Amino acid sequence: MKTVFKPLWSYDVQKTEQWLSEQAKAGYHLKELHRFKRGFTFTKGEAKEVTYRIGYDKIQTATLSQTLRRDAWEKVSQSGKWYVIANERPQAEVTTSTSRDAIIKRNNYIMYTFIALLIYFTCTTLLNVAIFSTVFFSRGQVEVVESPFWIITYLGAALATAFNIFMIYSVWKIKKTNKALSNENPATFTGHHTLEKKPLNKAEEKELKREGVLFKRFRFGWMYSPDKLEQWLEQMAAEGNRLHRVHKLGTTFYFLRGEPKKVKFSADYQNLSKDSYFEIHRQAGWKDEYRSGSALQKWTIWSKPYEEGETAPNMYSDKTHKLKHARKVAFSYTMLFLPMVLLYLFIISMNIGYMLRSEEAWTILNTNTIMFFFCIMMFGTFIARSWMYYFRLRKA
Repeated sequence: MKTVFKPLWSYDVQKTEQWLSEQAKAGYHLKELHRFKRGFTFTKGEAKEVTYRIGYDKIQTATLSQTLRRDAWEKVSQSGKWYVIANERPQAEVTTSTSRDAIIKRNNYIMYTFIALLIYFTCTTLLNVAIFSTVFFSRGQVEVVESPFWIITYLGAALATAFNIFMIYSVWKIKKTNKALSNENPATFTGHHTLEKKPLNKAEEKELKREGVLFKRFRFGWMYSPDKLEQWLEQMAAEGNRLHRVHKLGTTFYFLRGEPKKVKFSADYQNLSKDSYFEIHRQAGWKDEYRSGSALQKWTIWSKPYEEGETAPNMYSDKTHKLKHARKVAFSYTMLFLPMVLLYLFIISMNIGYMLRSEEAWTILNTNTIMFFFCIMMFGTFIARSWMYYFRLRKA
């Protein structure tokens, strides 16, 4: 019997599953999963080909579903909401598996928490730098006093740096893992092009650009006024400009000239969307033209053609859903940008106070003040546009 410590195994469950199978080939079979100890206990036995799957479920059950049992899956261990199942049949004959939705959702919560902490620490660092630069360039003497507890100071700085590196790694790793888990499901989003629309390679796109058939348009900040984006895309389709693709950054739209068509577009925002979310809308006839890859902005642009004289389709039958969606968008961007606006306002107020008292600090602090004022205007505009979007729908 042996126990192996793997502290970050849940960051990449696919790699952990493969590692468990390799241990079984070497004659070590999983006996117990330790959630808090972050380890796995194995027993020595006969070398076998075993397929492992790791699941996560809030509802703890002693037995598996009939579908999994019929496919020869057996539960090996469970610790809290985590559990491990195994199958000794040849992998080619295994037709079922556990759902990955709960793991993806859990990973997203962790990732968003780390992103929020990174934003907080970054803003705090900027604030300290701004205060130091303001004092340093102001009139008067700056005295640097060596800390009597320099070991604690440097140790704290080292731990803070290590924690920031760990959070950056966690965000990168979790995002990569979630993408791999999503691609396991055949019903999951597989790209910006659907099967009925064959993607063009770069050479073909360049040729179409030279012929004037393919062209691009820029649309910056559309996520703060998604209703205007929908109207613009519908107008482009009515003029015979079919949406070909959207750049992964979401700011560049490529169109192909053709026949005018009636197409309904819907820009939908989801904080933690499951894979089933995309499949439900596809089955209803909607086509996902674009899905943002950002961890903070989960936007999807949907399209659905309809005939002349028909009523334009709506993605959601509940009329209040669109208003709730707009309110969620406004609150999300307010929570994202308002702390930065308040931080920059505080820095500007400090800079102005020092500038009025010191002529020496005027040049440098004036430049910083202009920069921070520009940031306030930019982030403030984002907040204002998102709330204007909400009030437009509320009025309508």
